[in-house]
Amino acid sequence: MTDWGASSGRPGEAPECLRAPLASARELLDGFLSEVPIQGISPGLRHQLSGGKALRPALSLWWGNLLSVPSELSASWGLAVEFLHNSFLIHDDIEDGDRYRRGRPTLWVEEGVSIALNVADHLIAEGYRRAATILAAPEIVVALVEDFACTHLTTVAGQALDLEHRADPTFTLERYEAIIRSKTGRYLALAWIGPARLAGWSDDQIELLWQVGDELGPAFQVRDDLLDLTEGKGRGGEIGCDIREGKPSILVAHALGSSALDATRRDRLLAVLARDREETTREDVDWTVGLFEELGSVTFAESEARRRTEAARAIYPRLPGSTAKRVEEFERIAAYIVDRKV
Repeated sequence: MTDWGASSGRPGEAPECLRAPLASARELLDGFLSEVPIQGISPGLRHQLSGGKALRPALSLWWGNLLSVPSELSASWGLAVEFLHNSFLIHDDIEDGDRYRRGRPTLWVEEGVSIALNVADHLIAEGYRRAATILAAPEIVVALVEDFACTHLTTVAGQALDLEHRADPTFTLERYEAIIRSKTGRYLALAWIGPARLAGWSDDQIELLWQVGDELGPAFQVRDDLLDLTEGKGRGGEIGCDIREGKPSILVAHALGSSALDATRRDRLLAVLARDREETTREDVDWTVGLFEELGSVTFAESEARRRTEAARAIYPRLPGSTAKRVEEFERIAAYIVDRKV
């Protein structure tokens, strides 16, 4: 097994313990793309999978290495999770009308909605195939497929809540919590679940690992809400895409619940959120960002990202076999995941 040690790095740079897994994950994806035989699918797959950091298979490889799981098993699981992740991204881009991701046109813009949906369907099927054909005891494979399917269903349910509460005047922080717990909470931890199952962890131990994701995943989502206010989100330099889509972010929930929000500005905020994306102006976005800053919504979101990251860090040492080195690596990886700029 490769010894992926830990050391600190510059802000935004992957910690040393994750650099080799990230490189290996990229090689795995490139190898998969070179072997896709379906001519009508492969261009869209290359477009979708050639960008991004391949974070989820890297997390699976890193975690599997710590648990002494054969790297080929961790790799298969990590690819399954990455395929599911990218299928969600394709669907989200279409549903949100996002024209850029990772600094380039989204797949539906480049190839059309029909091709994009077909590529997403292929990725879902490929994800389940990878999960179901991992070389392990039948009872472990059944548990892995169940984990995969439950996370898939939970994430879809979270997206349904996201769509339901767009420009919702009754949106609250409690409802935001329900969305991100479903949409992001267990979804991020899924990369770790496979190696833990393969290492023979009990259901109680697996549940503790899910709880780490229940905190770190929402922290990731809160940071994503904040990144939408910057040009660093890979949206072709456009800021405020969530505002243009009327998305139920933590910033919207906090602002609507603020006692400092008077009726006039409340009405204007809801009008901006309800407006068609193409009709939302830069002036609308700038005014809304200024409102979030004035009401303390940005500061609140930043504190929530930190709080949830700390909660995940508090749970992690309770996992089986935790050592000081393993905890240190996790803390650096958690910081890399949450304190990102893109």
